[in-house]
Amino acid sequence: MGFLIGLLAGAVIALLYAPKTGDVTREELRVRSDELKRRADELQKIANDLSQQAQVKGKELVDEAKRQWDRSGVGQRSNETAGRTGETVRRSSEGGPTAKS
Repeated sequence: MGFLIGLLAGAVIALLYAPKTGDVTREELRVRSDELKRRADELQKIANDLSQQAQVKGKELVDEAKRQWDRSGVGQRSNETAGRTGETVRRSSEGGPTAKS
C-alpha cells in the first residue's frame, strides 16, 4: 500500500513540474489515477481469493487432523479415563468403595 502511495505521489510531482499545459497534465493525472485504482482493485481481488483458499485449506487440515485423531484412538482412551475418574469421584463422595485406575 505504501508503494502505491509513493508511486502516486511521485507521478503527481513529476507531472506538476513537467512543462505541459494544465489540460494535458490533468488528463494524465486522471489516466494514471484510473490505472492505479484498477490495479488496486485487482490486488484486492487477488488477496480475497487467497484468503478464501487459505480458509478452505485450513478447514481441510482441521478435518484431516480430527480424522487422524479419531483413528488413533487417543481421544477414546482419554474419554474412557475421564469416565473412570468421574466414577471414582462419585463413589468416594457417596461413601462407597473407590476404584483406582
